[in-house]
Amino acid sequence: MRSSAITAARGSMGRQRWMRWSGCGAAGVLLGVLLAAGCASGEGGDGGGDSTRAGSSAPTTPAVARPLVHVTVTGGIAGVRNDLLVRDDGTYTTSTKTGPKGSGRMTPAELAELRRALEKADFARLPGEATGSPVADGFTYRIRYAGHTVTTDETMRLPALRDVFAALPDD
Repeated sequence: MRSSAITAARGSMGRQRWMRWSGCGAAGVLLGVLLAAGCASGEGGDGGGDSTRAGSSAPTTPAVARPLVHVTVTGGIAGVRNDLLVRDDGTYTTSTKTGPKGSGRMTPAELAELRRALEKADFARLPGEATGSPVADGFTYRIRYAGHTVTTDETMRLPALRDVFAALPDD
């Protein structure tokens, strides 16, 4: 028991030491930024001349990947809520009812397979809800794709969605 108290005390002392040094580092970084900003502002400098900069352009923002498919699984004895969001660039995030769980990127081949499965499922023709009689502790699946939402469960899992579920990331 005593050794864990010592380890905890050493850990907190190490953090305090780091905090003192990080404050000095932050002040140094701030000073460097202010000096660089003063030099870049065009004040002072070479005693005149043209202050326009060649080649400067407005910064561009990277394109944001749009959602491709969103799957929510709810139910079970523990009251599960799991979400999977796959974006059109193949990146995906997973979360549970307690918060974010993970993220990743599908390979181009995996993303192509998911797109094929989604197109083949023909969401526009699927029923909005395909659920059977309530099952105690059963799971419900809600899939959103291309402006359509389909809700199904374990008793009525639609055959058209079989390939979609198989192509989703495992996380």
